[in-house]
Amino acid sequence: METQDLYTQADIKRIRQLLYEEQQGLCALTKLPVEFKDVHLDHAHDSEQLVRGVLHKAANMSLGKIENIAVRYLYWYPYTLPEFLRQVADYLEKEKDTRYRHVDWQKRVRVMYNKLNARQQNNVLITLGSTKGTNPKNRKELFSKVVLDRNLGYNVIVETIEKENKYGLV
Repeated sequence: METQDLYTQADIKRIRQLLYEEQQGLCALTKLPVEFKDVHLDHAHDSEQLVRGVLHKAANMSLGKIENIAVRYLYWYPYTLPEFLRQVADYLEKEKDTRYRHVDWQKRVRVMYNKLNARQQNNVLITLGSTKGTNPKNRKELFSKVVLDRNLGYNVIVETIEKENKYGLV
C-alpha cells in the first residue's frame, strides 16, 4: 500500500476521524477511551513524518515533550529512545532503597508547614519542642531550626504537621 500524503486541515480531520474509528475510540498510546474532540493526530517527528495514530491531546503533548527531551538530553545515550524508556520504567518500578532521604525533604515539610494557619503552626512548633512564634517571619525561623534538629527527622515532622492539619481545623 502506498503512503497517502496529507496536505490540508481537511485531510487531517478526515484521517483523524478514520483512525479514531479504527482505534474504537481509544487513545493509541494509553489505550484509554477518549472523546473525539480530545484527540490529536500524532506523527513521528523524523524525516518521514508518518502518522502513528490518534492520541488524547495530553498524551500527544506529553509524548512530544519526551521526544524533545530525548533530542536535547540523550545525545550521550548510545541506544534508542524506546530502550531508554524501558530502562526508565524498570528503574521507577524497582523496590525503593530506604537507606537515605534526599535533603529536599526539608523543602517539602516547609511547604506543608506554610499551608497551616498561625495557630496550627504554633501547635506544631510546641509539639516539636520549640516555642510559639510571635509573627509569620518568626514562626518560619523557629520552624527552620526545628527542621534541622537531627533528633526529630522527616517522619516525626510530617506526622506532626499532618496530625495538626487533620485535627487542628476546629
